[in-house]
Amino acid sequence: KHNGKTRFRFSVNADYVIKNFEPGTSPLAKRIEAAGKVARAGYPLGFIVAPIYLHEGWQNGYFLMFERLDAELPLDVRDDITFEFIQHRFTKPAKRVIEKNYPMTKLELDEERRRYKWGKYGIGKYIYQKEEEDDIKNQLYSYMNKFFPNAKLEYFT
Repeated sequence: KHNGKTRFRFSVNADYVIKNFEPGTSPLAKRIEAAGKVARAGYPLGFIVAPIYLHEGWQNGYFLMFERLDAELPLDVRDDITFEFIQHRFTKPAKRVIEKNYPMTKLELDEERRRYKWGKYGIGKYIYQKEEEDDIKNQLYSYMNKFFPNAKLEYFT
């Protein structure tokens, strides 16, 4: 018996990101369906939204993701839901591997369009510009508050 101490965390994302950059993984609908089953079994839920990726129509894509979560999750589990928001980032070594293994990738890896942030593990990474980062944070936080006003945002990075 878990006594509410075991939290299931599901990785979710906009359909565009899953279809284009997460080959071989479950579609969003299946992930949300599984989260609903876990919630109805009485387990606390967490959702990792990662990587948050800017693409044409990204605001609507993430809105629809939250809307679908809202439609599936029972009301009685919503006071103990957590979210983690992780924006898309890449390191120089990761970029080399991606470009070698996926030469036709649609993944935006232009260092000039990003800002450099020193990482705590001794290697820097390229993240969205501050204005884009703020837009992501504000949009997703507003969706979380609209659909899950009692949810806790664990972190945004």
